[in-house]
Amino acid sequence: MCNMECFGDQYRGCGHYVRIYQTGITYDCGRPNCKLSAAHMHKTAKNCGCNMEFSDHRRVRNLFQTKCDACLEYEGGGSDEYGHRTGR
Repeated sequence: MCNMECFGDQYRGCGHYVRIYQTGITYDCGRPNCKLSAAHMHKTAKNCGCNMEFSDHRRVRNLFQTKCDACLEYEGGGSDEYGHRTGR
């Protein structure tokens, strides 16, 4: 699978990587079953079943020792006024 370089934040508290932006720099995997590779074996086929997505070549911009915002929000449970029955 070919890679595209991206930068993001790594959160050690939960282990998540949050992508901030992609640089546009790509790395060719050289596999014949990857449609994005120069070595793709079905060069003229329109509908082959080969992979058509880049994977992330992750570069860490910031390393945090806490959990990411999504995990903190999930653990907090949100506010009592939204999504919960109250006043019963």
